[in-house]
Amino acid sequence: MKLKLAKNSTTVLAKIIKFTLLSQKHLIFSPKNWSRIATLWQRLQQSFRLMVGVPDYQTYLEHMKQHHPDLEAMDAKTFYRHCVDSRYPSAGGDLKKCPC
Repeated sequence: MKLKLAKNSTTVLAKIIKFTLLSQKHLIFSPKNWSRIATLWQRLQQSFRLMVGVPDYQTYLEHMKQHHPDLEAMDAKTFYRHCVDSRYPSAGGDLKKCPC
């Protein structure tokens, strides 16, 4: 089944998001819901990172704390460099996997 999108699909999507936000503004802008929104935002970021192959650093820290308390965890910069290098190994200057 193929779905055809309108030429201005991004405009339509933006309008849907705008109307959804405007109709729910009493929920969104209520201070008691800000923690839920923050949690939702963090989970969206984690999902987007996983989509491109970058594991979540906080999950890594929790894993290290639970399963390897005797080992020191990598800092964030080293962790992300390790993830990129393991996904796209380039030992000896030869790129073995296409990064696209």
